[in-house]
Amino acid sequence: MPAAQEPMLRYHILLFKLNRLSRNKLSGVEEVSLAGQLAEMVDSADTAARVIADLFDHANPQVRRIALNAIRRARQFSSPELQPALVRRMADAEAVLRHDAVWIVQETRMDGAELRAALRRLAGKVQLPWDAERARANPGDTALAAQVRARMALDKLLEKSAAERNQALAAMALGGTSDQPYAEGTVGHKGLLHRALVRQQAGRRLNSSVKLTFRKLEPTQVTGNKRFLL
Repeated sequence: MPAAQEPMLRYHILLFKLNRLSRNKLSGVEEVSLAGQLAEMVDSADTAARVIADLFDHANPQVRRIALNAIRRARQFSSPELQPALVRRMADAEAVLRHDAVWIVQETRMDGAELRAALRRLAGKVQLPWDAERARANPGDTALAAQVRARMALDKLLEKSAAERNQALAAMALGGTSDQPYAEGTVGHKGLLHRALVRQQAGRRLNSSVKLTFRKLEPTQVTGNKRFLL
């Protein structure tokens, strides 16, 4: 057998084995072992795409988790099929799979409108840091841990967007030039960003405020008995 065909044969043998697994029959150690074996075979974006297509939507939740962990351990995140697959897994019926999907999102730092919407749906009404402390106190509550991780991931993406907007505002305040009076990250630079943001917000409020107009009233001459009523 040519050496080039050997990895593909190993993959098909492992795929056959995974497809024959009964539901919830693997121990945690066996899951980790199979994920490690699969990760060794995921050496390119094409192989990652094949694993995503074959196993990410598998009927067996343990197989889905093995595939998720294999992709994470292989560090093969460039496949265009990965982000939509993670969005699907963030809505998985199994809390541990929702948690692992967000874990990959955090490690890859990927972003997108659908991804943010999925994170927001998963996070629900959790509030940091209170729910994060509650999750640490209850390590067996995987559903809460997934929600907290989703909230943290979403907050990071929102912080990145806010920083990009502030940087754009600073560039506008400086007339679009690159000559900044303060080094980035200094107190002066942060103050400059804040003042630019305040000016923009004040301008928006001024533009959206109700503009009042006044009409000059001409004096009228009072005649007859009406003048005694004044």
